[in-house]
Amino acid sequence: MLVVDRATKDFVGLIGPARAQISHLPGLDGLRALAVIAVLAFHAGFDRMVGGYLGVSTFFTLSGFLITTLLLHEHRRSGGVDLRSFWSRRYRRLWPASLALLAAVALLFTPLVATAAQRASMRGDLLASLFQVANWHYIFSGDSYGELFLSPSPVLHFWSLAIEEQFYLLFPLLIVGLWKWSRGRPGRLAAGLAVLTACSVLEPFVFAMSDDRIYFGTDTRAAELLLGGLLAVVLASDRVRVQLVARRGWRIGLPLAGLAAFGLQVWWWWSLPQDTWWLYRGGFALYALLSCVVITAVAMPSGPLAALCGTWALRWVGVRSYGIYLIHWPIYLTVWQTWPELGRVWATLLAVSVTFVLAAISFRVLEGPVRRGVWPRAGRGVGVGVLASVAVLCAVLVPWPEPEGPTAIDFEEALADFQRFGDTSAAAESPPEPTPDAPVGGDPVPTTVPPPPPLRTAIFGDSTALTAGMGFFTEAEPSGLARYVPGQVELGCGVSRFEASRSDLSLEPAARCPDWRTVWAERVAPGGIDVALLMSSVWELPDSVLPDGTEGAIGDPAVDDFIRSEFVDAVDLLSSTGALVVVVNTPAFSQWADDGRNEYVVRQYDPARTARLNQILAEVVAARPDRAVILDLAGGMADRIEDPVLRPDGVHFDQQAFAAFTVSWFGPELRRVHDSVRPTAAG
Repeated sequence: MLVVDRATKDFVGLIGPARAQISHLPGLDGLRALAVIAVLAFHAGFDRMVGGYLGVSTFFTLSGFLITTLLLHEHRRSGGVDLRSFWSRRYRRLWPASLALLAAVALLFTPLVATAAQRASMRGDLLASLFQVANWHYIFSGDSYGELFLSPSPVLHFWSLAIEEQFYLLFPLLIVGLWKWSRGRPGRLAAGLAVLTACSVLEPFVFAMSDDRIYFGTDTRAAELLLGGLLAVVLASDRVRVQLVARRGWRIGLPLAGLAAFGLQVWWWWSLPQDTWWLYRGGFALYALLSCVVITAVAMPSGPLAALCGTWALRWVGVRSYGIYLIHWPIYLTVWQTWPELGRVWATLLAVSVTFVLAAISFRVLEGPVRRGVWPRAGRGVGVGVLASVAVLCAVLVPWPEPEGPTAIDFEEALADFQRFGDTSAAAESPPEPTPDAPVGGDPVPTTVPPPPPLRTAIFGDSTALTAGMGFFTEAEPSGLARYVPGQVELGCGVSRFEASRSDLSLEPAARCPDWRTVWAERVAPGGIDVALLMSSVWELPDSVLPDGTEGAIGDPAVDDFIRSEFVDAVDLLSSTGALVVVVNTPAFSQWADDGRNEYVVRQYDPARTARLNQILAEVVAARPDRAVILDLAGGMADRIEDPVLRPDGVHFDQQAFAAFTVSWFGPELRRVHDSVRPTAAG
């Protein structure tokens, strides 16, 4: 007899019309657990599990499969789909925990834990998360250079939840429309879903899109959900399900194929970096196809994957996986930002333990009762949800107390101010007062040695040069230390002209940076510059690609040679009309600057890399002793390296704080190193 046990009954009768609801397949809970564990390991920032972000793709495909199965079952049982009832069930399942988490972030994380940079973007992030458009919010806010250096948002992970919520809103309408179009023929329904899947996969090939746009886009990630839906249509056939368990070849071969597919996925979790180019050109859909094989194998009545995912521990985690995913990210950030001295392993153990406890409480006292209708009672759920949403909205919009110290750096505004600085400086400059004539006869008037003339100073470099330069000139001009001469700073562009540099989600092509040889040559050609301040660090430090295609990072001989040659060329160009090039070295970035960032940024901000850059800069100056001198900012900052007032994001400088630092150290040190090479004549 074919049906011999409960598991086989549940699989064969998956969406049978006699059932009030679809069969529960416990192995799918275990698969959820494995996916959320991969995400937790990825977000923990370990060198391995660099591909754990793919666990989100598993969730997408599993959601597409389950939602489509639910819709097909309802249509088979009742002849239609009650959209209002469907959306109400989704609302009761997902929104209670989501609203509670957003309220906790607004009322607890923001005033007690958040950095100034996090508070600066918090309202927009929370509102986008509340209205389930977080993925598009992060796409449209990604053009700001400052986003590269902001502390991670505690609701950043809502981007994937937003995609799923948008899917839950629109997909039932799509299924109903396709069902009417197909006249109830499963083959035509599957064909319609296949066409939509192909459109999603091909879209990045047709339109120019950044990797960020592809990663966060609902349309570009829809294929992973649609493939799950396509699998549901296939398995909705009673004949297909019976054949899978009745035929020995399928009954044995499919679980083995699922095990092989899952093995490849685990390998990718372990080793596949997020910037792998083919992921954004069909790779996510390929992973989703593997997920379809895995889902089918897990749903089968027997097999190694079904046994693994059916274990009690994994099922326990899987049932609570939604709460675990919701809670883990703000808990990670809270631990990292509150106890930065904890090692990565201990911090992760603490964060994961707290996450599991809170997720278990949420499931028991909030998610479960609301889903079952125990609380609030039937008919009141929507009202309570509206009130909860209004409460979260009020919490988001209340004026939070201003954080101590400076707020986040507005790079675009700072650049505009820098470009206007020359005009303002020239307008404010007044002619020197005439020296009074010496008196005729009488006692001689005592004379004093006049101060040295201001150093005509231009600054060149990246965003660190911009933020330091604005603070420097704010104080140095009025005090007579320096006179502003137009230089050149460029956001996101270092001295070393790599072919590409890896920082966050995507490779930054060299084409976005102008050729400094041409621009700087125009600045120095007229002469009249005493000091050319050269300050560039951020974009010398990432994993990079040299013009000849060699991949590496500072510390590799080929990369070191390239950086050294680029800085030597820069010194030669800037000193070509007589200026002394003051090369400002790089203090280590603050320990908390890379909290929550991916492994590429962690490596980029490694103190060993800044130390190696400073060695290379010293070698450059030693090769040009008559043209250049080092200004040891790394040594001069001393214990202020970790000062969030001086460096709000741990990398760049606050204008007002650096102006004060100019008075106390940077200005006198600049005068000293200048005069050590080119003494200023007094009198």
